[in-house]
Amino acid sequence: MNDILGKIIYEIIESVFPRRCPVCGEIVKEKGHLICKKCIKKIPFVKSPYCIRCGKEIISEDDAYCDDCKGEREFTAGRALCNYTDDLAHIILKIKYGNKREYIEGFAKLLALRYKKFLDVANIDCIMPVPLHKSRQRQRGFNQSEILAGCLSKYLDIPVYTKCLYRVKKTKDQKGLSRAERLHNLDNAFVVKEFPKKVKNVLIVDDVYTTGTTIEKCAKILKDAGANEIYFLTICTGGIN
Repeated sequence: MNDILGKIIYEIIESVFPRRCPVCGEIVKEKGHLICKKCIKKIPFVKSPYCIRCGKEIISEDDAYCDDCKGEREFTAGRALCNYTDDLAHIILKIKYGNKREYIEGFAKLLALRYKKFLDVANIDCIMPVPLHKSRQRQRGFNQSEILAGCLSKYLDIPVYTKCLYRVKKTKDQKGLSRAERLHNLDNAFVVKEFPKKVKNVLIVDDVYTTGTTIEKCAKILKDAGANEIYFLTICTGGIN
């Protein structure tokens, strides 16, 4: 009975508020799909060869790591769904500043399907979104990484913790900064409160991964608080390294 009622409610919602493709903005006609059939073919999914640490595409199959990951890293490993092209940048901007938060679920579903085995091996205890500073979240009205975490939690059946990792420093936009400038910009930007004792392996989620400085800072402070292994998932990653 509950299943039948759920299907009826779903059909009503879909007819009144049809789902739109995050890429082209047109109504998605394929039932159960979150991205239209035409646009799913255009998404620049990350493909091999890629860095075994951060998941960024690399040119040579002979290399195991990208240039950024040839040194020490605070995180264990991470993966991204797509390369950060102009089209994907436009979608991320629409999510952040056009209040198109409903677009996030489509990418979350694809991430969960593609990297479930990767996460099963990692034995993740909880998901933590990269936090926004309270002033920025107040201005925007939501944290896109927190919504992504919630969607992934639904598909992966892993709990989300949002009362642990906080951003306490209002930082500059990381775009256009060098790696050294990014690291300095994020100095003392994050704090951990009430780290759960039973949690050992954490999955951090964010919308975009470039040089990894944000993930690095979050991973360092979480490990200092008691985490063993830090993994991450993002919608997009920077260009081929």
